[in-house]
Amino acid sequence: MRGGFSLMELLVVVGILALLAAILMPVLLSARRGAQRTVCISNLRQVGLAARMYRDDYRELPPYLSAVRLYTGDPRVFVCPVDPLEGKHQARDTLGDSLRLEGDYYLPSGVSYTYVPNWAVARLLGWWEAGPPYGEGKWGELTPLSECHWHWARQFNPTWQTDRITGARGWVLILTLGGSVRRIRAETPPDAFTPERYY
Repeated sequence: MRGGFSLMELLVVVGILALLAAILMPVLLSARRGAQRTVCISNLRQVGLAARMYRDDYRELPPYLSAVRLYTGDPRVFVCPVDPLEGKHQARDTLGDSLRLEGDYYLPSGVSYTYVPNWAVARLLGWWEAGPPYGEGKWGELTPLSECHWHWARQFNPTWQTDRITGARGWVLILTLGGSVRRIRAETPPDAFTPERYY
């Protein structure tokens, strides 16, 4: 009767376990990214619903994104689960004085999502009027209201302007004025943007 495993048997078992781990790791990482994206989309939809309620009450868009926090009930809806700083950013739009990404400027718990009406390039391209109030938006209900860049980017760069982001690869999630969440390629420059590019 044998009392244990031989070295060869142990090496075979370790090899099989390593092979299984190599096969399962990409699947688990993909599932995790998908779950994070789903949470982010849900957050953006809640922010969109809150922005609609704000518009109904005040007949205009809020001056900054987290101004709708009274309608959301939970400040965590402003934080993308992929954002490495969890919304605690200090970035300003370099072509203007307004806060495109407010970070923790107004809301101490932080904001991960950019507010497109406060993006100087969006105003220069006629997506939004200088505000508040910001007007109706160039494409009505399909005009971008907020964006999440965290599913492709690891840091926010306030100098991202007309060339969008050089070398970017991935998707930007876009909350439209109508409250739907669409996606667009991160490498799409703002001057080439149109809702027909939504996926």
